[in-house]
Amino acid sequence: MEALRAFLKGWMGKGLLILFLLPLAITGFESIVHQGDDPNVVAKAGEQNISASALQNSVNQRRETLLQSVNGNASLINDNVLRDQMLSGLIDRALLLQQAKKLGFTISDASLTQMLATDPNFQGADGKFSNEIFGNYLRSQGINKDQLFAILRDDEIVPAFGRGIVTTGIFADAGVERFINMQTEVRPLWVARLDWQSFAPQVSITDAEINDYYQKNKDKLNSEEMMDLNYLILDKNNLSIPAPTTQEIEQQYQHYLSETGNQTSYDVAMILVNGDKAETTLTDIKQQLDAKKADFATLAKQYSQDEGSKNDGGKIGTISQGMFPNDFAKIQTALQGLKVGEVTPPIQTNYGYHLFQLVKVNGQNPPSLDSVKAQLIEQINTQKRENMYQELIGKINNDAVSGSSVAELANRYKLTSHNLKNYTKHGNTSELNQPTVIATAFEPSLLQEGGTSVGVELPNRMVWLQPSNHRAEKPLSQAEAMPVIKQRLTVEKAKALALKQAETIAKSIGDITSLQNASIPFQNLGTTNRFNPALLDEERGVAFSKPAENGKLSVVSQTTEQGVSIIVGGSISNDNSQVTAKIRQDTAQMLRDNLGQSQFEDYLAYLRDTHEVKINQQNLNP
Repeated sequence: MEALRAFLKGWMGKGLLILFLLPLAITGFESIVHQGDDPNVVAKAGEQNISASALQNSVNQRRETLLQSVNGNASLINDNVLRDQMLSGLIDRALLLQQAKKLGFTISDASLTQMLATDPNFQGADGKFSNEIFGNYLRSQGINKDQLFAILRDDEIVPAFGRGIVTTGIFADAGVERFINMQTEVRPLWVARLDWQSFAPQVSITDAEINDYYQKNKDKLNSEEMMDLNYLILDKNNLSIPAPTTQEIEQQYQHYLSETGNQTSYDVAMILVNGDKAETTLTDIKQQLDAKKADFATLAKQYSQDEGSKNDGGKIGTISQGMFPNDFAKIQTALQGLKVGEVTPPIQTNYGYHLFQLVKVNGQNPPSLDSVKAQLIEQINTQKRENMYQELIGKINNDAVSGSSVAELANRYKLTSHNLKNYTKHGNTSELNQPTVIATAFEPSLLQEGGTSVGVELPNRMVWLQPSNHRAEKPLSQAEAMPVIKQRLTVEKAKALALKQAETIAKSIGDITSLQNASIPFQNLGTTNRFNPALLDEERGVAFSKPAENGKLSVVSQTTEQGVSIIVGGSISNDNSQVTAKIRQDTAQMLRDNLGQSQFEDYLAYLRDTHEVKINQQNLNP
């Protein structure tokens, strides 16, 4: 049952590609196609131009969505592929729009009015449509209501027209039931796998076979495009940073208190003394206060050199950063452990030496610095590392643009240069197999200049690339293709030998006893469905293809990428007891949607065949 739900969920997530063209969704009310001549068009679909700005807006919006789905890892997004996909979608959208208008398909003013009336962007504080807000919007865009309706109508016609095509898909109820039965089938399964490599020693390949293969396939036998790649990696987490100073920790503590709403302020009184004996004088005064031999106000009037406060018992009100720009955190820390009426030890500031008496605490008592010190140090280190990282990126980028090689950059910034031989454009399995890195390395201008790229961003790392020894894809001579051909023929013949042995073993199996006595061991998968992850994809396709008749086991042999599998199955049964009416309804809708989607894609293919589409490559390259 869970398998069916997972299957439906997966297909429903894929269904209705008409949504489709609508990753091209427009923010606000902005038309993405234009009629007439435009020197900045990247494509013309039928009678409509697609501008470079419209394409870039679509790419940016889609890229933001993709970044959220990959947790911000931009290295997983191939910008060239993304641009091609968005352009294709914009072309399809333009063709659909023209076709819908040609057939008289439209959206009424009443429907558009209702859409605007329910748009939160145009609602006032009372939750109702505001003519004032709407009018302000029109004025800010420099358009009138009729122009806005024309833009909205185009934006709404495409998905509505597409849905009209998709929803015409018809899938009979009997077919839905057969589909559900197929998805809920279970049977006992046993699998044995013969690896082709085990049969490779028995294979011999003649020169005649190699020549024959080459003559038949030489148009498809090409070398891979590749290069040697020098590169430099700056890893943020490996940067060495100085330990935080006491002052930095105190400042971070104050920032923490401010950010968390735990900021506490203190009203204080103060005795300020300057001179060579200032600290000794205040130490004596502190001893008198601790021994209660005098009160603070009297001593402030007698000793304090702050004329503004000495006659008011030394009171200076609420202490703030503005009063002591460089020493505020230090004073705050000293005051935190005091009770009202208690006095700090002598504290040196830019003004001299002070004694502070705590007069009043405003706000709640925050956590002590010591209790959050480890957290504060981590925050400081993170920020320091980020600052150093960004600073180094800027410096290295400037040097790379100025013509420095990877080796020079490595030496200058005490980093390690690396080299990858035979770095390929396709099928790349190196540590630098991210689409953005590959696209940058094979960028034509970089290959031509042979310089160093600007940094390519990876998670917590930046990489600089310098390609060399670039080898373009080219047809292979027979001598060059020989190792490839020999490998392909070896695999092909080894699989044929494995299949022959598999078929011999399969003929010997009819029941459980013969299965247990088979010449090779079988893995028992238990009673399972066709979605069992223990099955290879090729096995999954045939595991339920043959029924077990007359109490016998069914046996099939299937060639796979690994070699050949022997799949043994028991009786097939169905458990539809948990297939509710809602699941049947969802399944029927999914099947009809996918059938409708197929019709929709056929319709798009028809529009592309019957309308002229021109791509302006000169404007397309960003």
